[in-house]
Amino acid sequence: MDSGDYPSFGIHQSRGADGVVRLFLIGDLDLVSKDQLELALRRLRADRSAVLVDLSRIEFLDSSGLRSLLTAVVDAREDGWTFTIAPTVPFAVRRIVDIVGVADILWPESDEAT
Repeated sequence: MDSGDYPSFGIHQSRGADGVVRLFLIGDLDLVSKDQLELALRRLRADRSAVLVDLSRIEFLDSSGLRSLLTAVVDAREDGWTFTIAPTVPFAVRRIVDIVGVADILWPESDEAT
């Protein structure tokens, strides 16, 4: 799925041989674009698809985008849905994660995201 609703945000989705759906988020994840991510995640959660989110191409992340990611992590833990965020992230993502202090929630099995 590629998103054209918001020109500075896109989602590329692919399913690996292992069955895991990889979501590659591109551009700005913010108040305007977060709904696109949430819709994609709702569909995948309803299908019980294992999901790996790649944020390596996110250029900007605001608090509403971060909230969408945190909500998905918490929801996954509560209902056993497999949802993972790849720990390799750009500075724009790392900065807000550090400011808010939620690295241990986003990456519970990783010592430190880079």
